[in-house]
Amino acid sequence: MSSTQHMPPQNFKEALISAIPNCTTMVLGMMTMNLWIYGHLTWMNFWGALLPIYATAFCLDFFFIGPLVLRVLGRVNKLKYMPLLRVGLMAMILTALAPVIETGYAPDFANYLLALPRNYIVALILQVFVAYRFGSYVLARYRLVKSSVNVAK
Repeated sequence: MSSTQHMPPQNFKEALISAIPNCTTMVLGMMTMNLWIYGHLTWMNFWGALLPIYATAFCLDFFFIGPLVLRVLGRVNKLKYMPLLRVGLMAMILTALAPVIETGYAPDFANYLLALPRNYIVALILQVFVAYRFGSYVLARYRLVKSSVNVAK
């Protein structure tokens, strides 16, 4: 891994470049797992729900949850806990919202309470070990290409 892979995004464009593969990984992984667990993993349910869930998750994370968590944890200087809080808030919201979008089924409160810890743990593992690294890799490749284009000029 290069040292640029661990550098956070420096501007809006870089944040977007790292957020798209990160969100894609999370949505594909969590959608597949939840549809499979509930016995609704069909091509129709998956492809029918992919775009609405992706748009919901991306906008929620990029424009609301991410900035909120950054502001709150930045004030107390505890940014190392950002994945815990960010994934927690996303899991709370999408555990209730995703089944409605995917299958039209609104989970009752008992099912929500059963699904939330599982979704949080799986999403945290997926975020820390796969999605974040994939987004960082794409951002590092972008920076490499950008720097080689600038050097060539």
